[in-house]
Amino acid sequence: MKSICLIFFMTAFVTVVFSQDTTKTGYEYFIVLYTIGENWDTTKQAHEQTYFKEHSSHLGELRKAKKIEIGGRYSDTGMMLLKAKDETEARTIILDDTAIKNKIFKAEIFPFDTFYKGCIE
Repeated sequence: MKSICLIFFMTAFVTVVFSQDTTKTGYEYFIVLYTIGENWDTTKQAHEQTYFKEHSSHLGELRKAKKIEIGGRYSDTGMMLLKAKDETEARTIILDDTAIKNKIFKAEIFPFDTFYKGCIE
């Protein structure tokens, strides 16, 4: 029984200590993964895709609003760390992208909790 109580306490302690404190920041982090959607034209380069210019503009606006902490690509996947007040806002921001609406890209959104205070405040 002591072991179970100790495990429960340690799990709760780690969760409290290392979880994101949104009361200080007013926002949460979300990982957004972009992959090609069902309307992606395989005969065209990325910059030639329909709605790609609008997609780039949308991301530019998010950068100006300081909603994107970091972003990049790996393999055939785009990834960004998005700041939003909650998951509903994160989904609204991402789903407002014309390229997402028109299925040029697909986006998956995952809550992201930092456990080590490093470069990301």
